[in-house]
Amino acid sequence: MDIGEILLSPKGRVGRAPFLAVVATGWAIAFDLLPFNPLLALRYAATINVAVVVISALAVWVGIAITVKRFHDVGLSGFNTVGLVWATLRGDPLAIDAPLAMAIAAFGIITQLWLCIEPGSRSANRFGNPVSA
Repeated sequence: MDIGEILLSPKGRVGRAPFLAVVATGWAIAFDLLPFNPLLALRYAATINVAVVVISALAVWVGIAITVKRFHDVGLSGFNTVGLVWATLRGDPLAIDAPLAMAIAAFGIITQLWLCIEPGSRSANRFGNPVSA
Protein backbone atom coordinates (compact mmCIF):
# COMPACT_ATOMS: atom_id res chain seq x y z
CA MET A 1 0.00 0.00 0.00
CA ASP A 2 1.54 3.33 -1.04
CA ILE A 3 1.35 6.59 0.92
CA GLY A 4 -1.42 8.03 -1.28
CA GLU A 5 -3.60 5.00 -0.71
CA ILE A 6 -2.90 5.08 3.04
CA LEU A 7 -3.83 8.74 3.37
CA LEU A 8 -6.59 9.22 0.80
CA SER A 9 -8.58 6.00 0.49
CA PRO A 10 -11.04 4.93 3.19
CA LYS A 11 -10.91 1.30 1.95
CA GLY A 12 -8.88 -1.37 3.65
CA ARG A 13 -7.02 -1.40 6.93
CA VAL A 14 -4.22 0.61 8.50
CA GLY A 15 -2.07 -0.11 11.54
CA ARG A 16 -1.40 1.93 14.64
CA ALA A 17 1.78 3.68 13.45
CA PRO A 18 0.31 5.58 10.44
CA PHE A 19 -2.82 6.38 12.42
CA LEU A 20 -0.77 7.71 15.33
CA ALA A 21 1.26 9.88 12.95
CA VAL A 22 -1.91 11.46 11.52
CA VAL A 23 -3.51 11.92 14.97
CA ALA A 24 -0.31 13.47 16.37
CA THR A 25 -0.17 15.87 13.43
CA GLY A 26 -3.84 16.77 13.94
CA TRP A 27 -3.31 17.47 17.63
CA ALA A 28 -0.20 19.53 16.81
CA ILE A 29 -2.33 21.64 14.49
CA ALA A 30 -5.10 21.92 17.08
CA PHE A 31 -2.68 23.10 19.76
CA ASP A 32 -0.85 25.42 17.34
CA LEU A 33 2.45 23.56 17.57
CA LEU A 34 3.18 23.68 13.84
CA PRO A 35 4.58 26.66 11.93
CA PHE A 36 1.53 26.67 9.63
CA ASN A 37 -1.88 26.21 11.17
CA PRO A 38 -4.67 26.01 8.58
CA LEU A 39 -7.36 26.37 11.25
CA LEU A 40 -6.00 29.69 12.46
CA ALA A 41 -5.43 30.86 8.91
CA LEU A 42 -9.10 30.22 8.14
CA ARG A 43 -10.27 31.88 11.34
CA TYR A 44 -8.21 35.07 11.08
CA ALA A 45 -7.84 35.61 7.35
CA ALA A 46 -9.49 38.75 6.02
CA THR A 47 -10.15 36.89 2.82
CA ILE A 48 -10.16 33.14 2.70
CA ASN A 49 -7.33 31.94 0.52
CA VAL A 50 -8.28 29.12 -1.83
CA ALA A 51 -5.07 27.24 -1.01
CA VAL A 52 -5.87 27.32 2.71
CA VAL A 53 -9.36 25.95 2.06
CA VAL A 54 -7.98 23.18 -0.15
CA ILE A 55 -5.27 22.24 2.37
CA SER A 56 -7.77 22.25 5.22
CA ALA A 57 -10.27 20.13 3.27
CA LEU A 58 -7.49 17.69 2.38
CA ALA A 59 -6.41 17.47 6.03
CA VAL A 60 -9.98 16.72 7.10
CA TRP A 61 -10.34 14.05 4.40
CA VAL A 62 -7.03 12.40 5.37
CA GLY A 63 -8.19 12.29 9.00
CA ILE A 64 -11.51 10.74 8.08
CA ALA A 65 -10.03 8.22 5.62
CA ILE A 66 -7.35 6.96 7.99
CA THR A 67 -9.80 6.79 10.91
CA VAL A 68 -12.18 4.68 8.82
CA LYS A 69 -9.31 2.32 8.01
CA ARG A 70 -8.26 2.16 11.65
CA PHE A 71 -11.80 1.19 12.68
CA HIS A 72 -11.63 -1.46 9.93
CA ASP A 73 -8.35 -2.77 11.37
CA VAL A 74 -9.93 -3.40 14.77
CA GLY A 75 -12.90 -5.08 13.07
CA LEU A 76 -15.46 -2.27 13.38
CA SER A 77 -17.45 -0.42 10.75
CA GLY A 78 -16.05 2.79 9.33
CA PHE A 79 -19.40 4.43 10.09
CA ASN A 80 -18.14 4.79 13.67
CA THR A 81 -16.06 7.65 12.27
CA VAL A 82 -19.28 9.68 11.99
CA GLY A 83 -19.66 9.60 15.78
CA LEU A 84 -16.02 10.46 16.30
CA VAL A 85 -16.20 13.42 13.89
CA TRP A 86 -19.38 14.61 15.61
CA ALA A 87 -17.70 14.37 19.02
CA THR A 88 -14.68 16.25 17.71
CA LEU A 89 -16.75 19.05 16.22
CA ARG A 90 -19.39 19.27 18.96
CA GLY A 91 -17.30 18.72 22.04
CA ASP A 92 -15.34 21.38 23.91
CA PRO A 93 -12.83 20.03 26.43
CA LEU A 94 -12.39 23.48 28.00
CA ALA A 95 -16.08 24.31 28.55
CA ILE A 96 -16.12 24.06 32.34
CA ASP A 97 -19.62 25.55 32.43
CA ALA A 98 -20.97 22.98 29.96
CA PRO A 99 -20.37 19.46 31.29
CA LEU A 100 -22.12 17.79 28.33
CA ALA A 101 -19.74 19.47 25.87
CA MET A 102 -16.81 18.34 28.02
CA ALA A 103 -18.13 14.76 28.11
CA ILE A 104 -18.61 14.72 24.34
CA ALA A 105 -15.05 15.98 23.85
CA ALA A 106 -13.75 13.39 26.31
CA PHE A 107 -15.50 10.66 24.29
CA GLY A 108 -13.76 11.81 21.13
CA ILE A 109 -10.35 12.03 22.80
CA ILE A 110 -10.68 8.65 24.51
CA THR A 111 -11.80 7.03 21.24
CA GLN A 112 -8.79 8.46 19.41
CA LEU A 113 -6.45 7.26 22.14
CA TRP A 114 -8.09 3.82 22.09
CA LEU A 115 -7.56 3.59 18.33
CA CYS A 116 -3.89 4.50 18.85
CA ILE A 117 -3.24 1.67 21.31
CA GLU A 118 -5.70 -1.08 20.34
CA PRO A 119 -4.02 -3.73 18.20
CA GLY A 120 -5.76 -4.67 14.99
CA SER A 121 -7.33 -8.06 14.47
CA ARG A 122 -4.63 -10.64 13.77
CA SER A 123 -6.56 -12.45 11.07
CA ALA A 124 -8.24 -11.28 7.91
CA ASN A 125 -11.60 -9.66 8.50
CA ARG A 126 -14.29 -8.36 6.17
CA PHE A 127 -12.14 -5.27 5.44
CA GLY A 128 -8.99 -7.08 4.30
CA ASN A 129 -5.85 -8.82 5.44
CA PRO A 130 -4.02 -7.80 8.61
CA VAL A 131 -1.36 -5.09 8.49
CA SER A 132 1.80 -4.77 10.54
CA ALA A 133 2.19 -2.16 13.33
